[in-house]
Amino acid sequence: MKKFKLTIPFLLAVTMVFGQIDFREGSWEELLQMAQAENKPVFVDAYAVWCGPCKRMASEVFTQPSVGDFFNENFINAKIDMEKGEGPSLGSQYGVTAYPTLLFISPEGKLMHKAVGYQSADRLINNGNIALSKANQSREFSKKYDEGERDPAFVLEYMKELNKAEKPTEKIALEYFQEIKDIDPELKAQIAFEALKNMDSQLFKYVLEGKDVIRSMYDQSIIDQKLVAASESTINTAIQYNAPSVFNQMVESLKLMDLSPEILASIERSYFAEAGDEDAFVASIKKSLESEDANECGLAMEIYQAFPESKPMLEYARELFDRGFPVDLTMNNYVVGLSLAIGLEDYVYMEQVYGTMQMKAQQTTRETAQIQALYEKAKTFLERTNREN
Repeated sequence: MKKFKLTIPFLLAVTMVFGQIDFREGSWEELLQMAQAENKPVFVDAYAVWCGPCKRMASEVFTQPSVGDFFNENFINAKIDMEKGEGPSLGSQYGVTAYPTLLFISPEGKLMHKAVGYQSADRLINNGNIALSKANQSREFSKKYDEGERDPAFVLEYMKELNKAEKPTEKIALEYFQEIKDIDPELKAQIAFEALKNMDSQLFKYVLEGKDVIRSMYDQSIIDQKLVAASESTINTAIQYNAPSVFNQMVESLKLMDLSPEILASIERSYFAEAGDEDAFVASIKKSLESEDANECGLAMEIYQAFPESKPMLEYARELFDRGFPVDLTMNNYVVGLSLAIGLEDYVYMEQVYGTMQMKAQQTTRETAQIQALYEKAKTFLERTNREN
């Protein structure tokens, strides 16, 4: 596993280059809708274009990997000019009187926490944690539940709070359904969906019964994310007990939720990768390639991540990548190519990928620097691989 252990640091180094806060675009209403769909608070950098400390935070703090990782995982992030567009009204609503002001807003639009002035990375993350501690009410919900609160609407919110805190939900939900029989079907479906962690669970039966409710209440991306996560536990069970029938039954159940062919294929490939079944994995890739929207570079990365030690699989990944990369010169695809070069231990191929990426038209100064920085890091890791071999 020496090769893959060296490639993991390269992927971490990519985070060092790209690891910055991902600020979303959209109106304030759209940002709140994103927050509600992803069950995250909103972090707002309330700035003015002439503000010196605002510029320092943008260049010195928001670009740090630790800050980017923390805020991208926990918040919907937005930069809003307080002197343009919706800025003045939002400034009035949330009491912005100096710049920068860092606002932490609940998905419902309520102010949770506020910090004013330049913040170091540590101070900014600490403020984020303060906001999250206010957002996470799982202890208060647990106390009320233990005291006998059983209203279905309350239990639904309780499941959401437990999810925020990454605490177990399945046992509580199943016991609740055993205790309380007369539950509104719409609320029952939502409680089951929020609590679902394993496709083998009885909760999935309730999700399936209420799938029309689930579709109407949740964005499709949230549904996909939940079911993919639940499938991982079942895949582990199927592998552990060498029980492909468990996996096959799960796939048939997922089809009843009308997941897209792309999502189903990715779940299948997760199983084939865990089982070490290269033939089945390749067959699934080839089937996905029949789609007009097939992403050859993305599929190449899937192969690389699933079979980093298999030379035939890496060669097949390179074949797909070479077809897709010249017409889709994105930074993400560039990382795929460099990763393949490290996995194949091929200096010449790395130079080809680097040279192709340099041909991208209308590069910004930042992009040019990123292209060079990633190439230098990839070359360093490949040199290390050769020394240790």
